[in-house]
Amino acid sequence: MLSAPNLRLTGLVALLAWATCTLAERTLSASVWKHESVRSAVDLASLVGALRIEHSNTRTSGGFSALWVSSDCGTLITISDYSQAFPWGQGIVRSGWFQARIEYDETGSLVGMTEVGAGQVVGTNGEAITGAVEAMAWDGGGFLVSFDDRAEIYRYSGTTPAGAVLSRIPEIAFNGPNLAQDNRGMESLAVLADGRVFALWEKADGASSATAWLIASDVPESVAYRTVLNPSGATTLADGSIVVVERDFLGRQAGTRVRLVRLAQAGLQNPAAVLDGTVLFDATSPRLDNFEGVAACQKDGREFVFAISDNNGDWPRALRGRNPQVTLLLMFDVGGREAP
Repeated sequence: MLSAPNLRLTGLVALLAWATCTLAERTLSASVWKHESVRSAVDLASLVGALRIEHSNTRTSGGFSALWVSSDCGTLITISDYSQAFPWGQGIVRSGWFQARIEYDETGSLVGMTEVGAGQVVGTNGEAITGAVEAMAWDGGGFLVSFDDRAEIYRYSGTTPAGAVLSRIPEIAFNGPNLAQDNRGMESLAVLADGRVFALWEKADGASSATAWLIASDVPESVAYRTVLNPSGATTLADGSIVVVERDFLGRQAGTRVRLVRLAQAGLQNPAAVLDGTVLFDATSPRLDNFEGVAACQKDGREFVFAISDNNGDWPRALRGRNPQVTLLLMFDVGGREAP
């Protein structure tokens, strides 16, 4: 049996080799996606840009469920939730992270992205994570990461946000009662202004609310988050409020409904039994997809929210029962609006 130091060294060497290979191949590319036909029922957040991300090898990239964007909107890190050994998935690279530079034209419009790094998220044993990573958040000294099959939150320590931080061996920062059922896990993480962690679970079919945790100790404060759709990601805005992304697939003809909901900071400081938010964006379209990752940033005096979709590896047609899935990166302008 390898000793702990040798196990860590072996794992890191393997991960470095994988990352170097993937970076050389640059498995991701992006092009502008025409979003103008997507109409929201409310206008408190404007869809101002969109990219379609292509995967040169769907066995090594896809299934993007977690998202982080630098404060200046210049860099993104996303994590694949590939974690299982699917019968059609021989050779799948599990739990990969990808770092990219976000590109704008001279007018500030979103025009592309360039992959600049890649690697694998590892567990406490130094090996690739086997549970699906669903959310990530930077807490000032590392990345917090949650999963779809457990109530643990891992912390990857680092002084500067970078994808390589996720290839370090983490510590278990929190371990609570596991509410995960049928692939419905802790889908959303955000760090509040006071240092508490906002964690949101997916809701059960037919339920009118999902369980939210406000974590400041080993025992989380539990409240209900009222929603009609399934929450799948969360991020913190500059004023301390939270934006939650929700989505549900409504069938091939209607497509996917996506909402952005804002929770005011005041309501998070002294939460009621049920959290209610303000809907910023609400659209249904067969062109939209399974948005799960969300992150906020500021650029040119405005505040933006990015959302990324999980294409589920674009399931084989015989198993999909739905339209072909794609990876989209949407950019919303939420700047200058006060939450009630």
